[in-house]
Amino acid sequence: MTSIPKDRPIKIGIAGIGAIGGAVARALKTGIDGLVLDCICDPFAQNPYGCDAVDFDTLIARVDLVVECLPAHVVPELALKAFAANRDILFISSAALLVYPEILQHHKKSQSRALIPSGALAGLDGVKAMKEMGITAARIATTKKPMGYTSAPHVTSQKIDLTKITEKTRIFEGNALEASQGFPANINVAATLSLASIGSEKTRVEIWADPNATGNAHEITVTSAYSTLTCRIENMPDPQNPKSSVLAAQSIVATLRDLSSAIVVS
Repeated sequence: MTSIPKDRPIKIGIAGIGAIGGAVARALKTGIDGLVLDCICDPFAQNPYGCDAVDFDTLIARVDLVVECLPAHVVPELALKAFAANRDILFISSAALLVYPEILQHHKKSQSRALIPSGALAGLDGVKAMKEMGITAARIATTKKPMGYTSAPHVTSQKIDLTKITEKTRIFEGNALEASQGFPANINVAATLSLASIGSEKTRVEIWADPNATGNAHEITVTSAYSTLTCRIENMPDPQNPKSSVLAAQSIVATLRDLSSAIVVS
């Protein structure tokens, strides 16, 4: 990475202290070897973490790594500032990278390293290995309770009444770019899979609403000439944000632990 020091603790700044950012902040305050929570940025959040609350510019100037935990529409502002400063950034809102192409366009001009954790997915280690052989197809099906899709642009534009869904119903089918545009707060998993595999326009996505779902389920199927990977994971919705899963925050924590670990299993 361009800015990670080896002679002192790595300074972390978290942008966005909602359900995910708060869980990451708590993990850092509990203690991750070699890392320290330097500051946070969220004008609407409480700050029980014993660090400074600052604006984007100050956060980026002070830390070694920016951890993004923001609504998708705010991500471009943070990302472009981080890239201009050649600051490394970890993105949990991977859908924003597809919905706002200027993010990746500016990244090409920067020396910043962009990290994308697995989020609520499993199996990406196999997907990355298969990419070395050439992936021929990638598909993901996501299932959540209907109200987990509340306020999604696709739900609004298609006038889908989530309260009237009484059985498992497919509410979207398309590619990862279209899914990210229609469900920017719900479908980071599809964006992440597309970035790890064959791209946003070739990665196929199905989104299901199931009133009997016990959790947020994601099933991926990826094929190459030599391998077929099928992986299903079911996560409990985050009590503070049912659009996301508890595992999403912990994937950030695991990625942060790897920054200073002498042994990394990937």
